Amino acid sequence: MILTKPKSVNAGPISGTGEGVAHSKRWYVALVRMHHEKKVSERLSKMGIDSFVPVQQQIHQWSDRRKMVDTVLLPM
Repeated sequence: MILTKPKSVNAGPISGTGEGVAHSKRWYVALVRMHHEKKVSERLSKMGIDSFVPVQQQIHQWSDRRKMVDTVLLPM
C-alpha cells in the first residue's frame, strides 16, 4: 500500500507575482497485516489520505459457483 500526503513547495513565480506555490505529494509505504490491505485503504480514505493498493481481478471457482475476486498484487 502506498500513501500520499500533500506538501507545499515553492515553485517560483506565477504571472509575475513571485508568490507561486505548487503542491506535490510525498509517498509513504505502510506495512499492514496480511489480507487487510483493502480495509486499511478504506479507513485511510475516510481520514482524507490518498492511498494506492494494486489489485488484480481473478476468477475463483468453488464446487457450486464461480466468482470474480480482487486480489492484491503485493508479494507476501
